[in-house]
Amino acid sequence: MSNDLRLLPEWHEVCKRYRYDITRFAVEALSMTEENGQAVTPQQEMLFHSIEVPGSRTSVASGHGCFGIDTPIMLANGRIKRVQHITLDDKLMGDDGKSSREVLDIVRGRERMYRFGYDDGTFHVFNESHILCLKKDDSYIELTVHEYLANDDFKDYHQYRLIDGNHISIPYTTVHSLGEGNYYGFVIDGNNKFLGGDGTVFHNTGKSRSAGIVALWHLLFYPESIMMFTAPQIGQLRTVVWKEISICLDRLKQGQLGWLADFVTVLAEKVYIKGFEKTWFVFAKTAPKHNPTNIAGQHGDWYMVWGDEAAGIDDAVMEVAIGALTHENNRAVLTSQPAKGTGFFYDTHHKLSHKNGGKWVALKFNGELSPIVSKDKIIEALYQYGDRNSPGYLIRIRGEFPELKNEFLLTRSEVDNFVKRAPIIKDDERYGYIITVDVGGGVGRDSSVITVAKVIDRQIKGRFERFVDIVDIPLYSNTADIVAMKAKIIDLMSEYEGASLVVDPIGSGAGLTQLLKADGIYLTEVHWGSACFKRSNRNYYFNKRSHAYVKFAKGVENGWITISDKVRKNFRVLTPLKEQLTRLPYTFDEKSRWQLLGKKDMKKMGIDSPDIGDTLAFIYMEKINYAPVEDKFTSRQEVKDSQEWDALDELAEAL
Repeated sequence: MSNDLRLLPEWHEVCKRYRYDITRFAVEALSMTEENGQAVTPQQEMLFHSIEVPGSRTSVASGHGCFGIDTPIMLANGRIKRVQHITLDDKLMGDDGKSSREVLDIVRGRERMYRFGYDDGTFHVFNESHILCLKKDDSYIELTVHEYLANDDFKDYHQYRLIDGNHISIPYTTVHSLGEGNYYGFVIDGNNKFLGGDGTVFHNTGKSRSAGIVALWHLLFYPESIMMFTAPQIGQLRTVVWKEISICLDRLKQGQLGWLADFVTVLAEKVYIKGFEKTWFVFAKTAPKHNPTNIAGQHGDWYMVWGDEAAGIDDAVMEVAIGALTHENNRAVLTSQPAKGTGFFYDTHHKLSHKNGGKWVALKFNGELSPIVSKDKIIEALYQYGDRNSPGYLIRIRGEFPELKNEFLLTRSEVDNFVKRAPIIKDDERYGYIITVDVGGGVGRDSSVITVAKVIDRQIKGRFERFVDIVDIPLYSNTADIVAMKAKIIDLMSEYEGASLVVDPIGSGAGLTQLLKADGIYLTEVHWGSACFKRSNRNYYFNKRSHAYVKFAKGVENGWITISDKVRKNFRVLTPLKEQLTRLPYTFDEKSRWQLLGKKDMKKMGIDSPDIGDTLAFIYMEKINYAPVEDKFTSRQEVKDSQEWDALDELAEAL
């Protein structure tokens, strides 16, 4: 046999068969069939059809199919481990109950969740992108939760468990939507199937399998081809993809095309065709955003770029990587969770997409992971995150790009609707007043703000939600001193008798706080950089500030907060208010908790301090109570006592 692959007639024959048909290559050469329990999924087939077109540009908004917190997973040694505790060192039990599956990567995210109940009384919770392993008699299929719910043709298929070496069906009896939640998952080797703690056959994300198949296909059937993988963190990507290439290569060796595998060499940082180490290979490379040209240098007739977690790749780096595709037949694939509503990856699904006249075929594979928790925890999560359109659903989500919500807490349209609403609190209701104060940093710096709000807590679906009418913003100034502010506050406390006073005592606010206390004025201090009081809130919010702003945003979205005509007509206040509320950047921390970016980070982004917004968010802070104006017997001391009792309750809970 020739040492030069290009000189073999049989190579030219297999090129004719597989060069433009990745699915055929996967089925025939890699034995990805139903009989082997490794059939090509409908999503993979869509991806392959797009990629195999010469000169293609394919962008995939995807997620991971995984599990929620506390889902029991069976290890290869038979022990049980909770999914959130699975590490890269673990080996899982294969779906045959004998083999092991190596954990290649750990994944986390958020997505819409569904609770699948079985006829034996047990249940599992899956995210929308989770791949279900189902059977009907002797027929087996794999499809996502989204696909299952969208097509009644699959309702006769059931989940199954491995019991005494046999696959026993466990029919679904109920399916309930739970809203969004946090997920815990992983990427494994082998056939992507493993056992849960109860023997249920599960499927992991499988996203890297497609990358391995495409990499080997492109390497084998295009002469002197080069394929580059890039990602924000290249080390882990290389580990996972190289592992998948090796798995696919082993499968190739076992089939009729095993002779092809002899021409492939796999090294730690390069996979190449023997005799062509410098001209015919697959490699992985990244570049820092401050030096994007580090990723440049490759060209060729059959050059291909695969960008993983593309939403996290800096646009400057992406521009260099895609800019290298100068030949007609060069291909590009971008895969990512749609975590950002701006940037190049976002654009490939919008203005650069094929449907908008661009070159990019935009595929949306509903994506992500979610929680398995107790019923109470699930209800709490749904309560905290709201409906499908709340900001909580907008980070690493369903394969849908939200309206800037991956970057800012509120959109301009939501803020515009907010400032147009009529008051919602009726005169005959038991409302109270809250006056909030934020002290600026002095003349010419951040502005000082005083806001007066009429508030009432109404019960909505068994829970109390705060309804707010912003009555007035009587002070918005970067020249006011604390003496003048004290006088203004005293006047307002007289005008709005019984109002609760909330003051930020940090920085310049310390002096005002001391003056007010010296006059015997009771107030609640804002220390919202610390953790939330309630344990349940600490699970969802980075700090009190994040909690307050998210609750405020929920009120805006649901129409539970309004502003008066007086404020609406004050353009000196209204204009910065709207600007501030549409520039509230947020993220999720490593514990998947809401986190409003700090003011230092906002400043780096060119965003001014949201002084007015802060006074609105103060209204939604934990422990900010109000006294109904009609309850003449309710004194400020009684309100203070109530707050202290609340604090004691929290202490008791913590202990």
